Amino acid sequence: MKPNLENTWYNVHDENKIITPGLLISPEKIKDNIKAMIQISGTANRLWPHIKTYKMKPVIELQKDYGINRFKCATLGEVELLCKAEVSHILLAIQPTEKKLDAFLTLQKKYPKIQFSTLLDNNKSLSLFDRIASQKKQTLGVWIDLNIGMNRTGIIPNKNGFKLYRNIKESQLIRFMGLHAYDGHIRSESEIKRKEDSDNAFLSVLYLKEKIENHNKKSIDIIAGGSLTFLPHSQRKNVFLSPGTTLLWDAISDKLWPESPFQIAAVVATRVISKPNKDILCLDLGHKAIAPEMPLPRAILIGLEEAEHIGQSEEHLVIKTKKALKYDVGDMIYALPKHICPTVVKYNQSQLLKNQELIGYWDIQARDYNYMPTL
Repeated sequence: MKPNLENTWYNVHDENKIITPGLLISPEKIKDNIKAMIQISGTANRLWPHIKTYKMKPVIELQKDYGINRFKCATLGEVELLCKAEVSHILLAIQPTEKKLDAFLTLQKKYPKIQFSTLLDNNKSLSLFDRIASQKKQTLGVWIDLNIGMNRTGIIPNKNGFKLYRNIKESQLIRFMGLHAYDGHIRSESEIKRKEDSDNAFLSVLYLKEKIENHNKKSIDIIAGGSLTFLPHSQRKNVFLSPGTTLLWDAISDKLWPESPFQIAAVVATRVISKPNKDILCLDLGHKAIAPEMPLPRAILIGLEEAEHIGQSEEHLVIKTKKALKYDVGDMIYALPKHICPTVVKYNQSQLLKNQELIGYWDIQARDYNYMPTL
């Protein structure tokens, strides 16, 4: 028996209108997730969300409607998308090298009403930033990126972090904006353990904050966390919060934080395209259709949760299931991606659903990683 999807937002009444593989989006669920973000943070003014998950201007505009105006991003395409959305603050949350920095500063000059900033974690980059800013006759805001246990980027918030702050303050063109602390390594399935791990990791941030404030004689800003540590950081005072996945949510996030108020707002529609054996189905859900970086299974197939995912290639997902005989070639299946962020970039457009009907499309404008902005 196939699953009863009658009350799910993604159960499209006229499935013939849906092209597969296809990214289906619920604007109403996105609005619900925005409301939940504000409820957790206490105010929209504390939110500094990342746009890497969705890369769509309408989703930025929905957040602006609720009073969110500061955003993080990671690519030049995302920077320009935020510029066109006329947000108030843009943080390029990846330390730029020379060519990217040059383009970033060109956009800063083009959009003078927006406050631009980026991340910095070493003195060599500081010298580069100072030189390029001088060449372009501009100033540049920087947040010191801290390594609080993830060991991906950032400077350890000890005396070396303080020395970097002192060096920034000596520059005439580079402006210190505050501290940036991302903790994507904190992924316990226990909400209590995640809070404990987050609090412990944040101690070093507080050490550097106090040291800088004692020197600076005024309080400084901090941007902290991601989606899974959104809740513990929301309980701190005077901290900007930086979730991203919360807008669309995904299967992994839901597994790690089942108590969260966030709802799945994006699914991938796929179809059976072949039945090569009695217990095997082949779906059009290959590497090109869904994030492929995780081990199989890379998605939860609604109604086929027990299926064994035995192979995936560029265009095909092959599953083994006792339910194979219940499905015909052409039947639609809904897949909940384990990781939504790199799934979204597989598509030029998302297909919008309301009341289980296709109502339109949103372009995914900033999906191109190598996109160079219009200068």
